[in-house]
Amino acid sequence: MVLLGLALSSISVAQEEMQAPQVAAPIELTGNWTTVITEDWRWRMFTPPKGDYVSLPLNEEGIRVADMWDPQEDEGSCRAFGAGNLMRMPIRVNISWEDNDTLLLQSDHGMQTRRFHFNSQDIMSAEPTLQGDSIAEWDGATLKVVTSNLISGYIRRNGAPYSENAVVTEYFDRHDTYGEQWFTVSVIVEDPHYLTEPYYTSSSFKLLPDNIEWNPVSCDNR
Repeated sequence: MVLLGLALSSISVAQEEMQAPQVAAPIELTGNWTTVITEDWRWRMFTPPKGDYVSLPLNEEGIRVADMWDPQEDEGSCRAFGAGNLMRMPIRVNISWEDNDTLLLQSDHGMQTRRFHFNSQDIMSAEPTLQGDSIAEWDGATLKVVTSNLISGYIRRNGAPYSENAVVTEYFDRHDTYGEQWFTVSVIVEDPHYLTEPYYTSSSFKLLPDNIEWNPVSCDNR
């Protein structure tokens, strides 16, 4: 009976490992990637001037808060590198598995670290943070990530805000184009406090052969 119990226990462990999100991953997202910016250049590559809110669904309160932005006082702030805008920035990212249930995404510009937890019980934070708490799941061949428990940040570097009540939903899709490997992340920021409707963006990243161009630059956590 003891041997039978041990055998059943081993089978159970093996089954759990086979079902682990890392093993069950339908697409490969690990590696070094760089964003390729082919649209919204003037808003993504540079900090736009104060008051440039074209294409942003800001409500009156959102515009009021954005109009308070002081570019000199805010120079180098991390607020544009929060989960609601990080993937729109001109960055390189390194994606790896921290463990069987946690996908780790690190960015060079801003030096932000995001953890996508497939097991919500792994989330330990109580205080809101710039990257919040991210729950991940495989949705067919797509990685779906829902992030909440955020501190306020910017959806554009010129102070256009999202609030601590925002929820960020992301869909990561892997694809090959002209012999090169890519992923595209579609991002939805929902924030009834500052936005009149959900804010949709889509950004594409190309796989790099190595991390030779990896050059982390920090931002100011004020």
